Amino acid sequence: MISFELIFLFIIMFICAVWLFLSLAVYFIPVIVAYIRKHNNILAITLLTIFLGWTFFGWLAALLWSLNSDVKDKELD
Repeated sequence: MISFELIFLFIIMFICAVWLFLSLAVYFIPVIVAYIRKHNNILAITLLTIFLGWTFFGWLAALLWSLNSDVKDKELD
């Protein structure tokens, strides 16, 4: 029979896994936006997000950079 402690441990581990996934998704929003928009400087945005994204200003700078108009032409695809 499965004990209450094992079920509780499974629930806690599931909540932690979901929290980790959502945290990483929010952390990498600038990279995701740059990838979807086919930004020309996606590597630089990714590096900025990885190394300075933990600060609010680094994350905000990467997000604003990913939203600017420096994207690849759609005609070339």
